[in-house]
Amino acid sequence: MTEQELIQQAQNGTTDCFTQLVVLYQPRLYSYLLARCHNRHDADDVLQDTFINAYKYLKSYDAQWAFSTWLFTIANRQLHKISQSKAKHVQIAALENTTPSPEHNHFPDENNLWLLVKKHLDSASHDLLWFFYIEDMRIKDIAHVMKKSESWVKTTLHRSRIKLSNNPAFQQFKAGVIL
Repeated sequence: MTEQELIQQAQNGTTDCFTQLVVLYQPRLYSYLLARCHNRHDADDVLQDTFINAYKYLKSYDAQWAFSTWLFTIANRQLHKISQSKAKHVQIAALENTTPSPEHNHFPDENNLWLLVKKHLDSASHDLLWFFYIEDMRIKDIAHVMKKSESWVKTTLHRSRIKLSNNPAFQQFKAGVIL
């Protein structure tokens, strides 16, 4: 069955078809969320919330956009919610003179290219590069997911490439994906 047929059947209430869509997109979405979240627990929570919302609002899916674009849009909304919640937690911890949990800023693999990108670029530039290189999204789709103009996407992509290529931390990746 094609992806579009799975989507149509899932919209008509066939839960097995939605399950197949989850199986199809879960690894890609989870990889993206792990690169964005501070720990696996947050990534798991956002992944679960993303698929719950996708199921809940499946009838509102517009076939004009790739299904992956729609899912990543939902995931970004969930990430925004969790980051707001984390910010409140950090503010409360500061008021109480306590520190946030150590896992809040822990990155398990310092040689991971995407963790380096996250460390050296702002969050929006990281996401843009992820969507472009890992998800192989078109400029138009990236603009839609990120709620930015296509011009912003093109300019930020160009500036991010330059910034990374001039950064010594990325010399080991010269022949890699980004540079």
